[in-house]
Amino acid sequence: MTQKEYKRFFLGFLLCAGVLLFLAALAVFLFDPFFHYHGLWLGMKGVQTKEEFQVNGALEHLDYDAVLLGASVTMNMNTDPLDEHFGCRTQKAVASGAHCCTLAYYLDKAYQNRDIRYVFWGLDPDQIFYEIDDPPTQDQILYLRDKNPFNDVNYLWNADVLLQEIPHTAGLSWKNSYDPGTAYDFLAIKAPNMEEALATHHPEGEIRPVRRGTEGEAKRRLEENLDLIEELVAAHPETKFKFFFTVSSILWWDIHYRDGNYEKYFDGQKRAVERLSVYDNVRFYAGVFNDRACLLDLTHYYDYCHADREVSLRQVYALINDEHIITPDNITEETDTLRDILFEFENRLIAEDGDWNFLYEYAGLADE
Repeated sequence: MTQKEYKRFFLGFLLCAGVLLFLAALAVFLFDPFFHYHGLWLGMKGVQTKEEFQVNGALEHLDYDAVLLGASVTMNMNTDPLDEHFGCRTQKAVASGAHCCTLAYYLDKAYQNRDIRYVFWGLDPDQIFYEIDDPPTQDQILYLRDKNPFNDVNYLWNADVLLQEIPHTAGLSWKNSYDPGTAYDFLAIKAPNMEEALATHHPEGEIRPVRRGTEGEAKRRLEENLDLIEELVAAHPETKFKFFFTVSSILWWDIHYRDGNYEKYFDGQKRAVERLSVYDNVRFYAGVFNDRACLLDLTHYYDYCHADREVSLRQVYALINDEHIITPDNITEETDTLRDILFEFENRLIAEDGDWNFLYEYAGLADE
């Protein structure tokens, strides 16, 4: 090849590469599976399956007037009944192992973009004891939550986005096989299994002395997290905040019975109710967090803490039916109920000489 032919070939190669890069970026921009640039168009639904990539964009660009906040045990709650009953459109703002500061960041972002009528906040027992992180969204992808256009190269020319996420979201949307109420339901493809739930629980060592957990560092973290929540509640009296305590199996509570921390979580729940219930726009729901059947029937669990859709739906209907409400006057009674169930379980375990097979007796209890 002559020098002129080499030059022509090189320029042609650059032109083809440029066209391909442009088309790739255009495809990502048009389909935008992570809602980074815009909301829904081209007849697509807001398919949401990866919270660490999609929550920020969804809060900025999708249509909603209610928010469901929580960690992984809240993700598989179907928001359709909430929307139908309250006449709202709920956006899930969830993260696995979410700290209060992350959820507060999400809610603040929602307020920046929408008028929020309802906040449904699933409080895990340990959520209000986490350290407040800086930045609060350490689990999020930086190029999807900042305003720096230059690092969007990580999104616009991302092979996984082009070859996996766009076909996946477009397929679910256009086949009309996606229900927005089930966003981020990472357990949808599995079936609950008691044996697997037991296999994820590894009780080891001697039972430690009970630690109250409301002193020193634990108390500081608790009050700081409640400060964060209270600030949002006080700043938005127009929003109805519906807090509910999430449910975990008796195996989760057994872990913290053994490490001596279970009283800490009871104290934290009491303190949350005491501080936040004074606001007119706040209501607390027990849901099924101390429901004996839901705690002991492991046939509804995937592991030691994640319950199936049926248990989650019972949580939803506690909000809809405005039942099992917690106040400062009855919070001690409610936590005492859970404590009694835990002690009953531990005493039975001792009586069975550590043989866990007695748990099979509770199979089907939550279905009755």
